[in-house]
Amino acid sequence: MQQNEEQVPVLIVGGGLTGLSAALFLRRHGVHCLLVERHASTTLLTRASGISSRTMELLRDAGLEQTVIDRAPKLIDGHRWRELGQPADQIPWVVLRSNGVADLANAVIVEEPSLDVSRLSPTRPYWCGQDRLEPILRDEAVRLGADIRFNTALESFTEDENGATAVVVDRATGARTTVRADYLIAADGVRSPVREALGITRKGNGPLGSAMSVLFRSDLGNALQGRRFVICYLPNPDEPGVLQMPEVPAVLQLFDEERWIFGFFYDPRESAAEDFTPEHCARIIRTATGLPDLAVEVEMARPWEMSHNVAQTYRTRRVFLAGDAAHVHPPAGAFGANGGIQDAHNLAWKLSAVLGGWAGEGLLDSYEAERLPVGSAVADQAWIRHIWRLNDSPELQRALRESTLVSTGYRYTSGAIEGPVYDEPIPSEHELTGRPGYRVPHVWLEHTGRKVSTVDLSESGYVLLAAPDGGAWAGAAESVAARTGIPLACHVIGETGGYSDPDDSFGRTTGLSPDGALLVRPDGFVAWRAEDSTVAGLLQEVLERTLARPASPRAEG
Repeated sequence: MQQNEEQVPVLIVGGGLTGLSAALFLRRHGVHCLLVERHASTTLLTRASGISSRTMELLRDAGLEQTVIDRAPKLIDGHRWRELGQPADQIPWVVLRSNGVADLANAVIVEEPSLDVSRLSPTRPYWCGQDRLEPILRDEAVRLGADIRFNTALESFTEDENGATAVVVDRATGARTTVRADYLIAADGVRSPVREALGITRKGNGPLGSAMSVLFRSDLGNALQGRRFVICYLPNPDEPGVLQMPEVPAVLQLFDEERWIFGFFYDPRESAAEDFTPEHCARIIRTATGLPDLAVEVEMARPWEMSHNVAQTYRTRRVFLAGDAAHVHPPAGAFGANGGIQDAHNLAWKLSAVLGGWAGEGLLDSYEAERLPVGSAVADQAWIRHIWRLNDSPELQRALRESTLVSTGYRYTSGAIEGPVYDEPIPSEHELTGRPGYRVPHVWLEHTGRKVSTVDLSESGYVLLAAPDGGAWAGAAESVAARTGIPLACHVIGETGGYSDPDDSFGRTTGLSPDGALLVRPDGFVAWRAEDSTVAGLLQEVLERTLARPASPRAEG
């Protein structure tokens, strides 16, 4: 059989949330990409449902915020979980621990993340299962021109100094295609054949146990009396497990209050996965819930392994790890899928910059420098939450970081940022004030009669956000962009016809002098903070240094 040959700038292996996000973000930057996924379609399982406000910002930039909102149930404040008779299309954002479903009124709150993130973000968290979100990402990536091939597996690959060569197989026809790519993104999951082939090791607490997720139907209405929650830990001494609030599958149109997910650990030395028949799973669920006469209809039972591991490196020469291939941890905190999407967002603009010729190859080193410490710290926070669910010790409490700090308040240290070296990637409190390495602070501005967040202003390239007396920055930005070809815009806050800030929220939030400025990267992170316009002449030098590119001619005088 004749083997086809293709050439692409970026080959993405894996079509889950991380891979599909990478395809979407690359296409938004104009980079052609090919994605191969061995499964025949997007997932049909409801999992990885929690979408953080930071991830929603990325989807908002991609024009998908309203689509997610329209297809997701409504998250409401966690304290409302005690209310009886709640509508089926809303879920209180709370994690509980209860001795049984019938004893839910006496449950202990394990975590109650705040939905009021208005001071931090122009959007908010949502609850949208992977079975809903993957098709949204796929459809938009395809609309923008991404080549996405399901039922297509990576058979082998090699890499050299100039790229990667892969052989992919159409599983339906057996046809093989040799793909030559400048770069390869491994978004191929926890077991990541690409990572294993590269010999990249991982470190962490390792496997935490074999787990089983059971999708079942049961009428818990009398026991719950209309109370709702995201997750409830049931520490029954005989059959402990986790009960997850039902979310209707994407293929259905109405919410189904009788559909649940129950997860539990098992010892593979004592039981094989196939031993958990529907009847066996039903008995476990009755014991765990404390409802011995409960009618249970098991629809599906899937084994999986919970672990805590982070790859020792996220990059070889031309191959990058992202998502579960790079970091895996317990689901507590709902950080996993968010981290993968944020990996993809960080990497996509950097690949675009290098492939577009306006950044040097060295910029790609900042992907690992930035995302590996964050991935490791987030994995630790998930681990702490996993342990803390049954052991709320003071030591664990001190190590715990508030969820929005983990999802939005993290910070980077790398050569792509002109700023300090931070000891820890997740601070103990929010410092979104325009410091280098942090995401730009969220401030509402007004433009042509509508509200626009500062977070929304940098998606297509670099942007200078200058304080009201920073007119000199506009000229500097225009001159540097013309000389270097770097996509760079400047917005002088308060300038006539531009972005107005009648309450001086930008100045009060950032503490900049009246002629200071923030240099914001395409991913929304502050690359440089200039306290006043006397240093405007350094703009080109800073950009070239942080983009790892050779120096361009400077303006005379």
